[in-house]
Amino acid sequence: MRPCRTFVATLLTLAALTSVLPAQAIDTLARGRTIFLSTCRSCHTVTPPPQGGPPMSRIAQRYVQQLGTRSAAAARIAEWLTAPSAEKSLLPKAEVARFGVMPHQPLADAGRFAVAAYVVTLMDSMPQRGRR
Repeated sequence: MRPCRTFVATLLTLAALTSVLPAQAIDTLARGRTIFLSTCRSCHTVTPPPQGGPPMSRIAQRYVQQLGTRSAAAARIAEWLTAPSAEKSLLPKAEVARFGVMPHQPLADAGRFAVAAYVVTLMDSMPQRGRR
C-alpha cells in the first residue's frame, strides 16, 4: 500500500473511531506530530537505528501486528501512555529489557490519543525487508 493511501485510510479510521470529520482527524494527526517532535523525539527515532528508546515505526508495526487494526493499536498505545509499564507493553520482553520502560509523560487525554494516532501512521516508514 502506498503511503498516500495508508494516510487516507488512517484518517478515515481515526474519523470513524472518534466520530469526527476527516478535517478534524487531520488536525488530530498534526497535533500528534507536534507532540512527537517536541516530546517523544528526544528519545525515539522514527526508523532504525534506535536512540534512547525503540524506533516509533517499530512500535507502531508491533502494536498493529498484535492487535490487528490501526485503530486498536492507536487506542492501546494511548491507554499505555496513561501509565507505562513493562506488563502492559506489547513489545518483545527483550526490547523492554534493553530500553526500559518509558517514563510517564504528562499529556491530557486528547494529547495521548493524538500522539498515538500519529505514531500508528509511522509504521509506513518502517523499512521493508527484501525491498530494493
